[in-house]
Amino acid sequence: MLLFCLIPLWAFAQSVMVKGVVKDTSGEAIIGASVLEKGTTNGTITDFDGNFALNVSKNAVLVVSFVGYKNEEISVAGKSSLKITLKEDSKALEEVVVIGYGSARKSDVTGSIASVGGEKLREMPATNITYALQNRVAGVDMSQTSSAPGASMQIRIRGTRSLNASNDPLVVLDGIPFMGNLSDINPGDIKSMDILKDASSTAIYGSRGANGVILVTTKNPEKDKLTVSFNAFANIKTVAKYPDNLSPYEYANLVNDYGKEYFGYGDNHFYSPEQLEAFKSGKAGYDYSREIFRSPAVTQNYELSIAGGGEKTTFLASLRYQDDQGIIKESGSQIYSWRLKVDTKIKKWLKAGLNIYGHYRETSKPRITEYDGLIQQSMYFPSTIEPKNEEGEYNNSFFDGGKAYNPMGYIW
Repeated sequence: MLLFCLIPLWAFAQSVMVKGVVKDTSGEAIIGASVLEKGTTNGTITDFDGNFALNVSKNAVLVVSFVGYKNEEISVAGKSSLKITLKEDSKALEEVVVIGYGSARKSDVTGSIASVGGEKLREMPATNITYALQNRVAGVDMSQTSSAPGASMQIRIRGTRSLNASNDPLVVLDGIPFMGNLSDINPGDIKSMDILKDASSTAIYGSRGANGVILVTTKNPEKDKLTVSFNAFANIKTVAKYPDNLSPYEYANLVNDYGKEYFGYGDNHFYSPEQLEAFKSGKAGYDYSREIFRSPAVTQNYELSIAGGGEKTTFLASLRYQDDQGIIKESGSQIYSWRLKVDTKIKKWLKAGLNIYGHYRETSKPRITEYDGLIQQSMYFPSTIEPKNEEGEYNNSFFDGGKAYNPMGYIW
């Protein structure tokens, strides 16, 4: 009984009640500031007068934060009362974003705008820029609608607004509406991306901006400096799990039993003992559900850019090649893109520029019907039948002579 009485007294002695007030540099109380015990989930927020009260360990460190202010870490060190002053984070407020008709400081923007820098987008190598943008912008819904090589993400900024018309956002590249897809733009050329999410985008771009606007700003060359940049990466894709089908030997026995039970055939009507032995030893049979896959599938990406110039004229040229192999044999995507940007100052009051962008994509895929998928056909086509006969023709029939197209005929 004595032991149970001492336990709560010991736990109570390890914590202290800390009260305090959070204000800004002008002495105004900060409402809703977060006060968190560092390294834990124990925290609270300040009230309308900037006050807070929190039960913490006696050696705790409090992390105090609020939007637009620098975080402060305060050591309790046995104190029971704290006065905390947060300083404004001028860097966050002075950051410049593109807003469609120019640029402005974040502190001056009243609309809903999200901004992502090019360096952030390139932190994780991706086959196209839409994959790098995923999970980086609040309020932007991105989903993968196709697993085909080179396929891009579906982007929804303001939800699904129409059942018949397009719900894709407008892409503006260096101030000009871009007729291609966002995934066509070379990630290495991007300086920043700004996303206009609210209805104010329609005031700038009209009905084309009703689904939101993605503003893409590309890199500009530096004066009196020659820069050569080369970037390459590769990744591999493998099959996580193959379909669990019957082996040729199991399938042949099942077929023989089927003929005997339902049609009254004798033993080994469809497959002879010699064929069964060949299936059992692995000398015959073909696993279509494995052979349709390419494992591993390799993706390669190469980017080369040259930038430079003098006081009056600057230039930037970039090339990109990407070879994306699909996990299904004979599926893949090859991309060739290039860009040339030249700016020249003719007079103090006159400037001229040239910005040319080229993109070519070549895709390949298996020849499949609109009714049956290739993976489905490979699973139910008999594994006891070889892809081709002695004449080199596809075996397009089941064990009972019924016609069915051989799955390997779609990819060979």
